[in-house]
Amino acid sequence: MKGRLLVSPSFYVFWAVFCLLDTQNILPVFALAAMLHELGHAAAIACLGGSIRCVRLHAAGAVIMQGTPLSGGRECVVALAGPVTGLLAAIAFAYFRQPIEAGANLVLSLFNLLPIVPLDGGIAVRSLLGLLPPTAARVGCRILYGSSVLAAVALAVFGGVLLWQTGSNPAGLSVGICLLGSHADLLRDARKYAIITKNEIG
Repeated sequence: MKGRLLVSPSFYVFWAVFCLLDTQNILPVFALAAMLHELGHAAAIACLGGSIRCVRLHAAGAVIMQGTPLSGGRECVVALAGPVTGLLAAIAFAYFRQPIEAGANLVLSLFNLLPIVPLDGGIAVRSLLGLLPPTAARVGCRILYGSSVLAAVALAVFGGVLLWQTGSNPAGLSVGICLLGSHADLLRDARKYAIITKNEIG
């Protein structure tokens, strides 16, 4: 399970800004939640016989690029492994009366379960679409990508308004912009909405 670590410039910019605006010191908590999330993905990939080509860090988090394509069912399991790990961590932190850590893991997991590409929920839906007949899969993937782009735009707009009103929360705006950037990359690489041309798990 060897791989490279690639860091996007947006990762440094976002986290530098977040550190300046993080008056409540929640950055380390969410960083821990994100690490547990990605470890869940990595463990599932290893258990299912896959391999990791590289890990790419950007403003919205991390994306694990798989080297060996997995079947639709296994890809779905890998996609859901991250949020499930986070939900289990949230339960564990809540049991030990650590509400901030529990909340961070819960929020991150529920957000990633949204059926939006390239979030885990969207990847899971996309992998299941690959099990359908080709025509139905293409139609379903067009709907998935179209709704995902609209959701990313809505998130960016909402995040921009929130940042303008509070002056201290750039998360929504940056995540929305990064999702839109991810869509540009995905659509360039898969112009015909092919199913799982590159395995990407966030």
